[in-house]
Amino acid sequence: RPCVRVGRGGVLTSPSTARMAETAVPAQLSMAGPSPLDAAGFTVPSVVSWQQGVWQVVGEDSQALMVLLNNGEEVMCEPGGMLHSAPGLKPEADMGGLGMGFQRCCCAGESCIRVHYMNQTGQPQSVSITPSFPAKIIPIDMSKYSGLVIKKQSFTASIGRQVEIGIQWAPSWGVGCCADQGCCLSTLNGTGTAFLNAGGAVFMRVLAAGEQVHCDSSSVVAVEKSVTWDIVRTGDCMFMCCGGMGCFNTLLTGPGLVILQSMSIERTIKGFTMHAQK
Repeated sequence: RPCVRVGRGGVLTSPSTARMAETAVPAQLSMAGPSPLDAAGFTVPSVVSWQQGVWQVVGEDSQALMVLLNNGEEVMCEPGGMLHSAPGLKPEADMGGLGMGFQRCCCAGESCIRVHYMNQTGQPQSVSITPSFPAKIIPIDMSKYSGLVIKKQSFTASIGRQVEIGIQWAPSWGVGCCADQGCCLSTLNGTGTAFLNAGGAVFMRVLAAGEQVHCDSSSVVAVEKSVTWDIVRTGDCMFMCCGGMGCFNTLLTGPGLVILQSMSIERTIKGFTMHAQK
């Protein structure tokens, strides 16, 4: 009579089941040398992240940001981003200046309004913020970088007023017309903590000076201001017409941080549209 034993987590297993589990390990996990992710130079941020007593990112594929505000503290987010708010928080809306608000709205494709939730009570109060589509939330310590250029509508929130949202012109007409970012790019500057959103898997890489990476234009979430933008042809004429990648990819040249996403909102909409037409 075969014996039955209790495995981890209280799961009942037999010797044959245990042997099957031991042989079911994917081959790539036992390969010697660096993984394909390491060889490409990218890192994948942890799904669960937090700063003790201040903020926490919860969820897996579709995440939310929970923030605990002390007296006088505030969080800034995009309009419509609030999931829940404690009764003691005061909501406010502003444009950050009339000129800057219209520039963000008319030139960069962002909302002209910024929403703030401030704690004016004597007790800590909580608020939760969500992206406008199912996405992961990426915390960024802005004090570590020389400013970021971010994808349109990738900003989710920031804590306090130390993070400033602005715009800058695309570095060239080619980037403005063919890199899926438009002629005006959204920027983040400051020393606080900012939170960006990205769909699918998130990949981060710090490029050395002169180091380059080719990527799908819609997959770029953010780059450090020190990174140079350019465009390159995806391939020959046959590939540009039938390869499914369009005519141009984005070329990023270091030094600086690069953040990519595997499932941008544009790619998601395109996939749903193609299946709906079948």
